Amino acid sequence: MSSSKSLIAKGLKYIGIAIFMMFLGPILISIGFRALNDGIYFWLILGIIIAIAAIVFAFIGVKTILNGLFDNGN
Repeated sequence: MSSSKSLIAKGLKYIGIAIFMMFLGPILISIGFRALNDGIYFWLILGIIIAIAAIVFAFIGVKTILNGLFDNGN
């Protein structure tokens, strides 16, 4: 069972980006709900997009780390 350090490092970078987005998304969503009184939807839509992107980056990061840990030659 060998591990590829470059794949694990790449996966950790994805996880780091996902963690940053996991904090940024809800902040922007709450700003967006406050801005709805003025009819501004930009912050709410941006927050939702960032929150979805955080989930995607987390899955990609975990998959990359697992591929680095359990390299089966593919």
